[in-house]
Amino acid sequence: MGDFETNKKFLRRYRPYFRQIKRLETKLFVIDDRIESTHSPSMTGQPGGGKRRELADDLIQREEIEARINRLIKKSRPIKAEITDCLDELTNSLEASILEQYFIEDIQLDTIALQMSYSFRQVKRLYGDGVKHAKIPRNCDTL
Repeated sequence: MGDFETNKKFLRRYRPYFRQIKRLETKLFVIDDRIESTHSPSMTGQPGGGKRRELADDLIQREEIEARINRLIKKSRPIKAEITDCLDELTNSLEASILEQYFIEDIQLDTIALQMSYSFRQVKRLYGDGVKHAKIPRNCDTL
């Protein structure tokens, strides 16, 4: 495997954690919304359909998801620090910015191009150059 692929593999390690955390945060938002909208049962005289939702169940589920998010953050923090340290050593700040947005913030290259007012082609070139120029720790056994 060449340096480019090795570097990319090193830089890519944080993204799965980021995505999982975002997914759980979305789930947490839905639960918070449900908790906020939970009212005491009203007596309408009409039959209620489906399973009754209990506030206690939502609170327990919320606590469990928060714990999962915190575990993922704790587990991913050293990986993120390794990657950001590597990016901080790049001499080209545009390459560093693009790689940080792509590998840490999980933003796609076309979106980065729009945000930075650069062409997609230029951002892709800077991305490729940045990955090549990244000096990953050679003793990294997580690859």
